[in-house]
Amino acid sequence: MADFPKLPHDFTEHTLSSEQIFKGVLLDVRRDMVRLPNGKTATREFIIHNGATAVIPLLDKETIIMEYQFRYPNHQHYYEIPAGKLEVGEPALESAQRELLEETGYVAANWRHLTTLDMCISYSTEQIAFFVAEGLTFDAHKRDEEEFLETVPVPLKQAYQWIENGVINDTKTVAGLLWLKAFG
Repeated sequence: MADFPKLPHDFTEHTLSSEQIFKGVLLDVRRDMVRLPNGKTATREFIIHNGATAVIPLLDKETIIMEYQFRYPNHQHYYEIPAGKLEVGEPALESAQRELLEETGYVAANWRHLTTLDMCISYSTEQIAFFVAEGLTFDAHKRDEEEFLETVPVPLKQAYQWIENGVINDTKTVAGLLWLKAFG
C-alpha cells in the first residue's frame, strides 16, 4: 500500500454487522452496517471480488493485440485488452499468462508488471493487475466454449486516438493503455 501524507482527520468507518446478499459464480454481494466517524450509522452495499489481471500484449513497440467482443450487460461490442478474473490463490502473473493464451493464442517471452489499480472503489473490492507482454509468438487460443471474440492488431497511436474519440471506453483498457503511455 502506498504511503499517503498523514492528514489530521480519520474518516474510517467501522463494521457493525455484515450480511451476504447474493453469492454467484462471479459476484459476492454484501450489505454492511457501519459506524461513521460522527457516530451515526449507515448501510454500505458492495461486491467482494477476487481480482483480475489485464494484459497489454505488444506485437512490437508500436502495435498492440486487442480483442473485439460483445459484452452482454451493455449490449454492445468493445475493443479491449485481454483480461480475466483471478482464480482463488492464483498468482497474478500466472493469471495474465493464462488469459493471454486462452483468449488470443499468444505466449510472451517477456513479462513486466505495469501497475495494479482499484477499479470501482465505491462498490467493489476488485483490483486489476496490469502486465505488459512482449516477445509474442502465436500458439493457438484456448477460449472457453462461451467466449466469442476476434483478436485485432492495432497500432498504439490508433488505440490512443480511439480512446480520445470514445471508440475505446472500457475502463480497464483505457486505464492500462494510458498508464502504458504515461509510465510504461
